[in-house]
Amino acid sequence: MSTLHALLAERARTTPDALAYTFLDGDVAVDRTWADLHGRAGRIAGSLREAGVQAGDRALLLFPEGLDYLEALYGCMRAGVLAVPAHPPDPRRLDRTLPRVHAIHRDAAPAAVLAPAAIHAALRDDPVLAGAVRLVPADGAGRFDDVEAELAYLQYTSGSTADPKGVMVSHANLLHQLADFDHGYAHTDDAVIVSWIPATHDLGLVYGRYMGLFKGIRTVFFDPAAFMARPRLWLEALTRFRGTHSPSPNFGFEYAARRVTDVSGLDLAHVRVLLNGAEPIRSRSEAAFVERFAPAGLRPEAVTHAMGMSEATAKIVTEPIERRARFLTVDPDALADNRAVESDTGIEVASNGRAHLDTVVRIVDPETCEDLGEHRVGELWVGGTTVAQGYWNRPEATEATFRAHTTDGAGPFLRTGDLGFLYDGELFLVGRRKDVLIIRGQNHHPQDLEWAVDGAHPALRSNCAAAFGVEVDGEEVVALVAEVRPEDVDTVDAVFAAIRGRLADAGLAPGHLALLPPGGLPKTSSGKIRRREAQRRFVHGDLGEIARWDRPVAPGDRRPPKPPSDLRELMVRATAALVGLDPRDIETDQPFKELGLDSVTAVELVDTLGKTLGRELAATLLWDHPTIDALARALEGEEPAEAGLPETPSSIEDDVAGMSEAEAEAALLAELDDL
Repeated sequence: MSTLHALLAERARTTPDALAYTFLDGDVAVDRTWADLHGRAGRIAGSLREAGVQAGDRALLLFPEGLDYLEALYGCMRAGVLAVPAHPPDPRRLDRTLPRVHAIHRDAAPAAVLAPAAIHAALRDDPVLAGAVRLVPADGAGRFDDVEAELAYLQYTSGSTADPKGVMVSHANLLHQLADFDHGYAHTDDAVIVSWIPATHDLGLVYGRYMGLFKGIRTVFFDPAAFMARPRLWLEALTRFRGTHSPSPNFGFEYAARRVTDVSGLDLAHVRVLLNGAEPIRSRSEAAFVERFAPAGLRPEAVTHAMGMSEATAKIVTEPIERRARFLTVDPDALADNRAVESDTGIEVASNGRAHLDTVVRIVDPETCEDLGEHRVGELWVGGTTVAQGYWNRPEATEATFRAHTTDGAGPFLRTGDLGFLYDGELFLVGRRKDVLIIRGQNHHPQDLEWAVDGAHPALRSNCAAAFGVEVDGEEVVALVAEVRPEDVDTVDAVFAAIRGRLADAGLAPGHLALLPPGGLPKTSSGKIRRREAQRRFVHGDLGEIARWDRPVAPGDRRPPKPPSDLRELMVRATAALVGLDPRDIETDQPFKELGLDSVTAVELVDTLGKTLGRELAATLLWDHPTIDALARALEGEEPAEAGLPETPSSIEDDVAGMSEAEAEAALLAELDDL
């Protein structure tokens, strides 16, 4: 078969009455057989012809989750119309959800907009979409012949850093990708796929919808909003339909583990693959999930990892199933130097697995284009049939992203923009190239900093922080902005201190902090943080800040203080000079990490004290004596009041448990944008 709709026709011919798709609407299961689906897709193709939409035209699809969406998608394929699936705008939040639809409409220039009546009504007076032909797929009888088109649809990127771009996905890409995804995944005749990932995302569409067509097996799916409202529905669907394969981002594992406390009546013994397919992947989230549902028969080996992106159709690498998901602990200092060195303690990184079939992955120096081999951090480049055809109507962007070559002439490769390393032939990701912050020669990934401050103070809204670099006197410093619930702010100083403490744990001191009201952080329509836009608005003072903290002292202005008569006064003045605080604002019993000392400024403080006192001091002195009072007592020969800095456990699990459904859905969609 050369196209997906030809494969659909074959399923309708050979197994017309077999169940193809089941959509769960609450507890009601609505089924489609292969013959039903093929026939309904034909009527939609007829409607398109009646409306004058021709082969090669584009059709924007704005459907909520359901069978109508699939029928419209297959109908476009049968008519040779290039489908442009997009998440429909929320009629309650058109100001936040329409801009992305407008951007896609401008780029794709569709001849038709296919949407249900409710979406039509919401868009009736929209100035951008008002002139488009709008169709509600139903009972068209127009004459048409199935078209063997090269392209299947345009998959638009998230648009988190720029206007979304349409990835041209061909039928050849899809059929190869599905064969690749089938590799070693035990999709036997009795397999059942269960998915709540929306079909507007590449993994939700390719694996969560098309794999069932490719293998001739049943697919059960439901709206992600239903999962948000009742996460037990996911486990109940796996139980009820004896689901064997199911994808989810990391957030889904964590959310279900926290929200589902009653496992009675669940049977997960038949589950073969639970695919964690979005960054960041957290071992503690998976461990909590397995522990929660082990009494229902879930095997730890069922949880596995993958990584992909729209530009590569969906999947690039997968872990082998039937083994425990692999995590590697690497030395943070080596990682900052772009080397991967395994360590007993350090930063935990998840394996995403290996490439299969003709897919090739390389780790490449993004500046020199040198292939770095294993154990070195660089940009992930991908080659093979899984790589899509480029960006719609963007030849320059296509050439830059899809046509890269290494210094030895190998290629063409897709430049993913992801940073990672190969270890034992497996891919480990550590961040995005464009977002990496280089502070005093060390690399910091904004996702790690945002995760670090999550839950640092009760007023901070979960998954609502952005970290980025800002240049001050020729040096890049970290700025972090975060949304807060104003009613939970005791004092802004307390919130800033909590953030500085968490960032100090991560090894740096911020240059700027800002607190924003709910909804103040720039995001895409699906909830993904727009760091570049946040940076731009921060620099121009357009973020609508509630409060702001700035470190006024530039690194070049730091001078050792003159020796005072009192040791505590010396340390107060030295600390204030390093972190940019007024000495009057420093409490001597306040932990150094709350004052904003990172690993570098801590060493600088010890060096300053040693030179001023004329003594050789250990570089780890501050970690053994974490306050000015404790350090003073130690230097005066007394017993230290504290043995060291206490561990500050992350409260993200408790925060997830306390999220509203709306907050949880936004957090989920932010992860889904990375699928």
